[in-house]
Amino acid sequence: MVRRIVSITGTRADYGLMEPVYRAIARDTVLDLHLLVTGMHWLPEFASSLAQLREDRYGTLHELPMSSGGDTGKAMAEALARELHGIAEVLDRTKPDIVLLQGDRGEVLAGAIAAAHMNIAVVHMSGGDFSGSIDDSIRNAISKFAHFHLTNCGASTERLIAMGESPSRILTAGEPGLDQLLETEFLPLRQLEAELDLPPSNPFLIATLHPVTDEVEAGPAHMTAMLEALEEVGLTAVVTYPNSDAGGQAMRDVLEGWRGRPFLRIVPNLGSRRYLSALRHAAAVVGNSSSGLFDTPTLKVPAVNIGSRQTGRMRGCNVVDAAFDRGEIVSAIRYVLGNADFRASLRQCKNPFGDGHAARRTLDVLKRLRLGPPLIAKWRQETEPFLSETVDGF
Repeated sequence: MVRRIVSITGTRADYGLMEPVYRAIARDTVLDLHLLVTGMHWLPEFASSLAQLREDRYGTLHELPMSSGGDTGKAMAEALARELHGIAEVLDRTKPDIVLLQGDRGEVLAGAIAAAHMNIAVVHMSGGDFSGSIDDSIRNAISKFAHFHLTNCGASTERLIAMGESPSRILTAGEPGLDQLLETEFLPLRQLEAELDLPPSNPFLIATLHPVTDEVEAGPAHMTAMLEALEEVGLTAVVTYPNSDAGGQAMRDVLEGWRGRPFLRIVPNLGSRRYLSALRHAAAVVGNSSSGLFDTPTLKVPAVNIGSRQTGRMRGCNVVDAAFDRGEIVSAIRYVLGNADFRASLRQCKNPFGDGHAARRTLDVLKRLRLGPPLIAKWRQETEPFLSETVDGF
């Protein structure tokens, strides 16, 4: 008996996180993977992520080019409406047993709404997380539509329970992107230096700055502060594009206005393997991407987290916070690069988001989950465990 799994990918980030899970599902003989491709993948500046996804081709692809590329909250809301309609059409056509969702993007919320209304089991990964932005509202809404949860840490599990989710519907699996760190064959430093035009044998920084959804108007100033700080530090900095949330285009315009400066290498999208390889070899990571908190503790690489976008998220001992102030960012970068005690502490740094085996736990749940009305009807009293004892149980 084969179970059909539909998952939604809308960004380079969620695809990188979920790639180990998709790979594992695609290899499994009792699971049939379908990927619905939408969102930022269809913006011209992120064409390389779409190309990578097509090349990897984990399962059957359903391409849904819904992003308008608009740079306002209104455009984001309108995109959500179009995605809800398009995703419902795909779900009706494919008739999956389970919809597997990760994270807190608008297209993921559209998938959760559509699947729940169509009585399709929703398994949500990384629910209960906390990042201090509108992402929290989206993520929590997805969690209320979801029928089973795979969290990335114990604190997230406790938050879901506090939200009223049943403990029997939750399993702490870890952050799926950490599996990729254990599985990736990193590119050699010399190859990265050649591909990214980096000075040979010199330290370099990786930086990504996304819009803060409740500080959209300040986005250009935020980008300027980071770039000024990077220039003052003096190391070569590889800077990737902001995402397509409201305010992202204005930040990209500022970034492109700096193109040609000697210290700066602008790469819209590095791709999963090259990005993780760059993280592995970087002197430090700078910005406000979740990768700075999720990935860097495992790699023992220092991270300077800027601003409020990741407020409330757990941090490894490798993370130092800074406000959107040029001097404060410079001080934080110099501290993580030069403080001997801090550098020594990196050797003992542990990742609070898991051990790199989330894919195995996810597959186990997808195969053992008991489907049917008791799972779907969250408002009814539970009468049996939601996971069968064995895979053959379904």
